[in-house]
Amino acid sequence: MFRRGRRLFSIASILMILNSIAHTLGHFQPDPQTAEFANLKSTMQAYQIDMMGMKPSAYGMLESLSLTLTIMLLMLGLQNLLVAAVDESGKMIRRFAMVNIVGVGALVALYWYYHIPPPLISFALVEIVFLLAVLIPDRKQA
Repeated sequence: MFRRGRRLFSIASILMILNSIAHTLGHFQPDPQTAEFANLKSTMQAYQIDMMGMKPSAYGMLESLSLTLTIMLLMLGLQNLLVAAVDESGKMIRRFAMVNIVGVGALVALYWYYHIPPPLISFALVEIVFLLAVLIPDRKQA
């Protein structure tokens, strides 16, 4: 997993897992104790959307989507580490790195657009490491 030619890929994958952990910790932080937030949360909990016979609240949808990011980051990071551990040739690592560059790049663009600094900064770091994993050639192949 940390052999030459896959170290940066593995490091970026571990950073994804660490982002998952940080996101989970942030998700479960106490709510801000302001009247504005209490009103917003109450409104979101009361507002239900009819979806194929189910009526989730807007707040429930927000919570589930937040935890979806946690699960997906953990899964993708672990999947990448598995590929790094079993791909002897390194060809799959390069392909997976390219997919990660596109996906993480989309997340960077999303958080840039919505002006949310913590995930913007953390995903930009992951993006840079994935880019380096592709741009810095393996000495054996160079």
